[in-house]
Amino acid sequence: MLFRSGELFAPDTAVFQIDVTATATHAQVGGFVRGDAAIAAEALVERLRARGASASGWRERIDIAPLRAQDPGDGIAPDGRLDPRSAAARLAELLPEDRVVVSDGGHFLGWSNMYWPVASPDRVMMIGTAYQSIGLGFPSVAGAIAARPESTVVLTTGDGGGLMAIADLESAVRSARGHGIAVVWNDAAYGAEVNLYGLKGLAREPMLIPEVDFAAVARGFGAEGVVVREVADLDAVAGWTARDPEDRPFLLLDLRISGDVIAPYQREIIKVNS
Repeated sequence: MLFRSGELFAPDTAVFQIDVTATATHAQVGGFVRGDAAIAAEALVERLRARGASASGWRERIDIAPLRAQDPGDGIAPDGRLDPRSAAARLAELLPEDRVVVSDGGHFLGWSNMYWPVASPDRVMMIGTAYQSIGLGFPSVAGAIAARPESTVVLTTGDGGGLMAIADLESAVRSARGHGIAVVWNDAAYGAEVNLYGLKGLAREPMLIPEVDFAAVARGFGAEGVVVREVADLDAVAGWTARDPEDRPFLLLDLRISGDVIAPYQREIIKVNS
């Protein structure tokens, strides 16, 4: 996906990779430097300064807002369930600005990671992508809150990965308390598998999940659980953030989204697989 299935750069583009891996990880890489990306970037900047290079100012000339704009969705999808694009867009307005986003793996990556900007790169923890596994979301909340206890940790997970890690929901509730929010994208399925394998004709039944009431489970663990069937239900986040952190519990949002709305990055994968 780094090269968008070979379509991100022109074939004759010179691509250099700086990585801690032993060798380049893509055939289109023409030059490879083994090292820490941050250290290498600092060294590049120092060498440019030594040559008298100066900033071009292109960052100040570009209007970033239109580039960050995402499809707002239709509120409710044709199947009657919540449009995940609309939910993601509204949450971008409601979530605390000091957030640290902890991301499990799944189809929902096309919503949370695209719609929720963060203050700095180290405020997005791509746990599921890093380990190529789902079900690592809830157990990662405790670590994130220990690293940044002054911030609001926002977990984004699917119902499939959420069920795999449901025992650690209690750990998340207990550790993060008034500084933690979990957003469960609940489409009653392993959405990525439905898109990538179901569309190729494989049996979908093993990819489907009976709809789980994550909000009720969260309340059982002492959290505040909210079922979200329409965008207006997300106003509960505004009420939660307005309270003193010491007087509010962990908040879990159970988003009953439509699986028929497919994220753009998944459409790219589907195109390649087809």
